[in-house]
Amino acid sequence: MVLIQSYRLVEQGGFLIVIALEASCCPLCQTRLLMRSTRERVCWEGDAEAAKNILIIRRLYCEKCDRIHHELPDCVVPYKRYSANVIENIANGQAAKNAPCPDGTVRRLRGWWTTVKPYFLHILMTLTAKFGVSFGKPPAFKEMVRATANSNNWIFAHQLCTCSEARPG
Repeated sequence: MVLIQSYRLVEQGGFLIVIALEASCCPLCQTRLLMRSTRERVCWEGDAEAAKNILIIRRLYCEKCDRIHHELPDCVVPYKRYSANVIENIANGQAAKNAPCPDGTVRRLRGWWTTVKPYFLHILMTLTAKFGVSFGKPPAFKEMVRATANSNNWIFAHQLCTCSEARPG
């Protein structure tokens, strides 16, 4: 997956088509990616009255690695159903009562963020040391998510050990 920062959302037939304004490179080998096809991606956002957006995202192909990557706008968090703004507000403890998701989901999103935040910060420190890239102090939520995804360091939910899994018995 590749997260892009410069894009336009064009509404067409009930869908939001993501049009990239930047070239996407493979996170594995840094080769320029070729468009393969498109697919739908659902993203929930808003306050208590949730809005379901269906994004049309591009599937990109790397000829060198022989892999498919999805090009996501930075308003989306990989492998999450809710928008980056909703997740950021939940993670920061804001608008939990107005979140467009059930209380259990709010609790799980907070737990996910508590678990991955140190890992994301470590990725930023590594990128700074290795490539001299500078990030905000403190780094923004979208900045951490984008840097982790684009450096091919995204960890999946099944790779995490959460508190409930770590408890004995």
